[in-house]
Amino acid sequence: MKNIFLKSTLFSLVFLFFACSDTDVTTDQVFEDTTTGAILRTLESTTELPIGISDAGVELLLEVQDEEDGDLSDFIEVYASFRHITGGGANDRDEVLLKTVPNSEWTYGERLPRALVTATLPELQAALSLGDDDFTGGDRFIIRVELVFKDGRRFSDYNSSATVLGNLFFASPFVYNANVICPVPEDYFVGSYLMERTSSQEDPFFPTYGQAFSTSGQLVNITANGTERNFEFLFYPEPAGTQPGQTDPGFEFPQNMKFTFLCGEIEVLGTAVAGTLGCGTGSIGQATPAVPSSYDLSNDQEVIINLLDFEPDAGCETGNYPVTLKFTKQ
Repeated sequence: MKNIFLKSTLFSLVFLFFACSDTDVTTDQVFEDTTTGAILRTLESTTELPIGISDAGVELLLEVQDEEDGDLSDFIEVYASFRHITGGGANDRDEVLLKTVPNSEWTYGERLPRALVTATLPELQAALSLGDDDFTGGDRFIIRVELVFKDGRRFSDYNSSATVLGNLFFASPFVYNANVICPVPEDYFVGSYLMERTSSQEDPFFPTYGQAFSTSGQLVNITANGTERNFEFLFYPEPAGTQPGQTDPGFEFPQNMKFTFLCGEIEVLGTAVAGTLGCGTGSIGQATPAVPSSYDLSNDQEVIINLLDFEPDAGCETGNYPVTLKFTKQ
């Protein structure tokens, strides 16, 4: 019990530190105390490859941010690999260099340079030696970008912090999943829904901070982007005293949830909107369980989705636990 108490206290302190920070920081503030950092902020992205559309491709509009407003940056390397998920890895392909986007091809926004990164399906197939019969819906191409400075320093997912990689404000993951998809109607599972937790297992910090996902539910507004569905919700939303044994108010931490419909299965990703909530390493998130949920395109009045909460557990050493959410159309 003592160890759990100490972790819970640290959990609260970490949240308070970030809750008091201004999420609308400028690029100057991002790099105020560093001479080495750089990010490629995602401004726009198209990362779906629909079956049967030969000219489909990946398109990323990236904003280059370094300490000197992009002047330190020389070029972006674009890498590609492939996961044959439907074939159990039979046709997996290791990462290869797909192309280079030099700074001479970048344009400028209000102040910072922007780079357009594209990768058509034929380009990906040629680079990875994949025929038309080597992949299908549910498989995945993985695009990784790497920013290279004029002095040779490099920045990608392998040397960036969890705050940069998993935070919606910075939006600089460096790695993008380009899923081969089965199209989903634009109006499916979109609009106002009541999200309720129907599973019985409580989160690792219950009841001190209330419930991470409320059994009484909260309204969410779900938007569509191709086969993706996104919404924001409050993680630990309950006031003090809401649950028996609850001594502290919930964190009311803004979290983004993304569901991706992959040819019958639902992939889950939950990340912080801004800041972090955890015990010292990144921010608590949500992920897909070993057996993903399925979906029925003929009915979106009630949708049941399983996920893993506290995945990752952000240094809290609690491990994950299963959650079942019911979404009821309003």
